[in-house]
Amino acid sequence: MEQLDDKLQEEKRRLEERIKYRPNVKQKISGNDETKGAFNWFENIVILIQNYGFKKILQAVLLIGLCASFTLVYNTIKEENIIKEILLDKDRIHSDASKVRKEVDPKISKTLTRMLYSMNADRVCVLEMHNGKENPTSLPFLYCDMTYEETRENVSYVAEEYEDLNMSKFQFPSFLYKNKVFYGSVDEIIEIDKKLGLRLQMNDVKYIGMILIRTNTDIGFITISWMEKPNITKDMIIADLTYYVQEIGTYLDYGQYKKINS
Repeated sequence: MEQLDDKLQEEKRRLEERIKYRPNVKQKISGNDETKGAFNWFENIVILIQNYGFKKILQAVLLIGLCASFTLVYNTIKEENIIKEILLDKDRIHSDASKVRKEVDPKISKTLTRMLYSMNADRVCVLEMHNGKENPTSLPFLYCDMTYEETRENVSYVAEEYEDLNMSKFQFPSFLYKNKVFYGSVDEIIEIDKKLGLRLQMNDVKYIGMILIRTNTDIGFITISWMEKPNITKDMIIADLTYYVQEIGTYLDYGQYKKINS
């Protein structure tokens, strides 16, 4: 009986120590939020382990990690496939466009040759616009290249002098956007755009006709020039330019070609 009383007294003493110890611990950690948070986090882990066992907790952590890894790998593969599709589609478009260019090149050259002799000119060419660069706000600079050129015998080619022309440096394109077509002397060009007029004079141009090539968008310009005053009227020149620009514009409109062949 006495032994039983001794055990009860010992258990009571231990319980009192526990009750006395716990407030001290809480008091110690109450002044430090980071320590308190770490203690609560550790205490929660201990409770989970007591309730579910260490093995089950480890299995849950591994399962969560596996799911996160699978999701990451899946999203990475999906993004790579999307990028590959974009690149393949871009290559496909470029390849299709190259085929169209090869197909229309001889047709455009043939049309320009017919135009050259029917209008008794010295040079006829096509200037195509392109976006070569852009400023920091993504506003493009418009450039143009002389991509096709036909001349009479003994008339030199000048296409290499008209590569990557920054159109913002010339005033005549704006005039042509507004008026669509022009015919006149180089002196008249100089009144509108001195820089372009002087360049044309260097190429022995005395009279010139120009027309905007436009389908769904502005593609470029057709120019036809003479070293002497032409023997056909201004009205006839503008009428011929209007006729030929439709044919050449159709060849250069890749978007229209895709629509027809889709």
